[in-house]
Amino acid sequence: MNICQKYSIFMVICQVFLNYGIIITMGREKLKRKLQFKPRCKTFTTTECNNEEVIHLLHEEMESLYLMDAKELYQADAAKEMEVSRPTFARILKSARQKITMMLITGANLKIEDKKDDFIVMIPSEEKSKINNSIPIAQYLHIYEIQKNKIIRKEIIENPVFQQKSRPGQILPALCNQKSINFFIAEVVGEGLKSALLSKGIYSYPTKNISEENICTLVK
Repeated sequence: MNICQKYSIFMVICQVFLNYGIIITMGREKLKRKLQFKPRCKTFTTTECNNEEVIHLLHEEMESLYLMDAKELYQADAAKEMEVSRPTFARILKSARQKITMMLITGANLKIEDKKDDFIVMIPSEEKSKINNSIPIAQYLHIYEIQKNKIIRKEIIENPVFQQKSRPGQILPALCNQKSINFFIAEVVGEGLKSALLSKGIYSYPTKNISEENICTLVK
């Protein structure tokens, strides 16, 4: 079979696909990125500029900012965390920073997409069996992984703040980072701890009446 015959057969096959509505695509499907950051605030609106334009920041773009500027990782390490190549990560990060810059320059509104339906919560407790006296220096830390408003995993560890008699702001932010925590919930959260957690991209919720039954609703 010569090359002309092969080409003719290929064209016939393509025509059959087209006739039956079968789509031929040559591009690769976009790989799913690993997203750790859970946006708490998703919409930012200016009060001084009358600009109705909306800039959409993709979740993967927000993740790149979180890894580089909050966790202060190198690009190579951030790319591994996100499970993409380094050139791909660099492209995502560049796009994110361009959008943030345009928001600041033009006064446009910013909307962050949130495609992460799961998150991890840390709650301190004086008791191991249940949540009680939830203060940052409590003896235990209860960790819950939430997916689609349901607890799918629970872990209880000893609180190094209690063991080492240290300040929560010196210990808990790094530990939360290590455990991929998105939200820290306690009855009282001091401003120092709140700022230290936020610098790592972790949101804190000071609230009363914490229980396993209402964890999913506390961070709405």
